[in-house]
Amino acid sequence: MEVLKGKGLSVKTKKGVIGLDYAGKDCDIAFLSHAHSDHLFKTKNKVLCSDETDELVKIKGLNLNRAILPENMKMVDSGHILGSKSLVIDEDGQKLVFTGDFSLKNKGFNKSFTPIPCNTLIIESTFGMPKFVFPNFDDEMKRAKDWVDDNTKKGYLSVLCGYALGKNQSVQNYFRDYNSSIHDSVKNYNKVYEKYGVKLPSHNELKKSDLLFAPLMSKKNEYFQELSRERKIKSAVFSGWNIFDDYKYRFGADSGFTISDHADFKELLTTVKLSSPKKIFVHHGFSEQFTNFLRFEGYDVEEI
Repeated sequence: MEVLKGKGLSVKTKKGVIGLDYAGKDCDIAFLSHAHSDHLFKTKNKVLCSDETDELVKIKGLNLNRAILPENMKMVDSGHILGSKSLVIDEDGQKLVFTGDFSLKNKGFNKSFTPIPCNTLIIESTFGMPKFVFPNFDDEMKRAKDWVDDNTKKGYLSVLCGYALGKNQSVQNYFRDYNSSIHDSVKNYNKVYEKYGVKLPSHNELKKSDLLFAPLMSKKNEYFQELSRERKIKSAVFSGWNIFDDYKYRFGADSGFTISDHADFKELLTTVKLSSPKKIFVHHGFSEQFTNFLRFEGYDVEEI
């Protein structure tokens, strides 16, 4: 096997060239790790992905030409969002793992990624700096719950903001027994989650709700402005970027809670250690910094 670096990331195998969240003309099959927009592509090629991802991308108007998983490949849970997968390729006694976006943390319904011993590891490094060490998920969500309960006692509507696909459902699952409303942009994704057994809150009238689940947006947004004329509101942003104290102020939010669907720095290091690869390729986010750190630790590593 050979890792190819060009306009996109791919692997040359005996079965052909496999695009990794990439579908160039040079690819025979494209692997789509999950349904977030920054990973999607239009292609006539055959696409490897999970059933959940296939359904989620249809909501975004994308119809995939699904491929049958080759015998020397398998998809495993990556712990990122519903249906997200990592790809494992076995060939001639060599094993390659492409993590895609992943997390080792157990966040309720998401099945976390389990590091796999391999010869070659291709790892994303969104949070590949020592600063990015996140709190325990349950502890952080308990803090959020206390914040919401305090707002409710004071007559405020709590608006919980996170990416419409993935983060939002993780937060909703934790608050599923609350009297809640759900923003329209989130509802269609919820239907897919519920189809695959994830318990989420039912939608109630806004005037009767204590919570509103909304996509990531600023308080300056017209929707927020209209909302504030109807109710007293407090808003919170859920993101790994809340490791920076001022991140919530970009959205005019009153509070921020540090949860992420990506591996933090410790998880990245744990994955590398348990994978015990002979060769590592690092991409995305703080890839230069993480590459330099791994090189200092003695790994054969390359930024791509």
